Amino acid sequence: MSTSRETSARRLRERFRDVIERSDVAESLRTRGWATVDAFLEAKDADELRGALDALASVENEDRDVTTTMTLGHDSDASGSRRKYLRPNRTHFTSADGSKRFLFGKPHIFECDMHDDATLSETQSDDKYSMLWSFFDATSDAMSLAFASAVPELRLAPAGPTSRTVKLQLNEGSGGCFPWHYDNPGAPSKRALTCILYLNPDWKLGDGGELRLQPFCGVAATVAPRHNRLAIFYSDRTLHRVMPSYADKRYAMTVWIDGDFVDPTTGQSTNASVLNLNANQALSDVGATAKMLSQTNAQRALSRAVYADEYEQSLVECMSTARGAEEMLEAHYEHCRAVKKNAALRSLVDAIREYRREIEATHAEVHV
Repeated sequence: MSTSRETSARRLRERFRDVIERSDVAESLRTRGWATVDAFLEAKDADELRGALDALASVENEDRDVTTTMTLGHDSDASGSRRKYLRPNRTHFTSADGSKRFLFGKPHIFECDMHDDATLSETQSDDKYSMLWSFFDATSDAMSLAFASAVPELRLAPAGPTSRTVKLQLNEGSGGCFPWHYDNPGAPSKRALTCILYLNPDWKLGDGGELRLQPFCGVAATVAPRHNRLAIFYSDRTLHRVMPSYADKRYAMTVWIDGDFVDPTTGQSTNASVLNLNANQALSDVGATAKMLSQTNAQRALSRAVYADEYEQSLVECMSTARGAEEMLEAHYEHCRAVKKNAALRSLVDAIREYRREIEATHAEVHV
């Protein structure tokens, strides 16, 4: 490892600790389920990171066969498939009845896992990307240690290279976006905290690409992807999406920090929480039920039905006419139909939907 890379990583580690400890991250996570930190890095480091991503995204591989992406459902992004380091988004998807498994792509979105040595290994010796790798090195321990100190109830996994994942992402305008989802949909995922660093110095209102957060039956928030801003939220219990992006380039670096989802009192995993409510008790105080669900990942069992219209709209915006759109929509409809087949669950969902509308009518959305 080069001396400059080590020096930069050391500086970044100190920055992570200082900024996170003196910010209001802990209080914001506890009260809202999300937080933002502006000027997260020193300005020169943020600018250098942006430059590295720009260089990474601009390299094309003339030997790459464009038809390869077409077989994977990326035909709408074929013109960008020649990128050497950032590849079209690929998402595994299972049909509504569980009988088929697909590999679909979200149009106009390119990304790369920094743990993918086969893709990025040669960039580690290139000075243009030195800051990128310094950031990667620093996130192996300093970020999780800082959050564990600030928010001990998070119960993050022990810091180390395998307890976090770092992804580079480019939304290439033309409405590229993500539908509503949770970053940790259930086991075997161990993601506890999502940290997204935005690197867009020229972003302005109208460029789109905002992060949309929807705490369960809570106040929605829209976070602009401003340069050097870090957005943080719970991976397993914060419903969110990315709004359509219209700027030529929208860059983000996402760090997922793993958590310890084992209940120390039972020794059982709490990651795949299931809804275990007495319907009559739940309906007797819908507000209390909604609050309980907002604080646990059990909400995932009901969110598609509670926010059914929003899920549908986001899928249409994301996929449009791309391959996989019909299958994803049908899976959503089938999930909602399954909920409605259970009379008690349907009554609970209807009551929670009414409660969330009351909250939305009396609380203004947050824009940052």
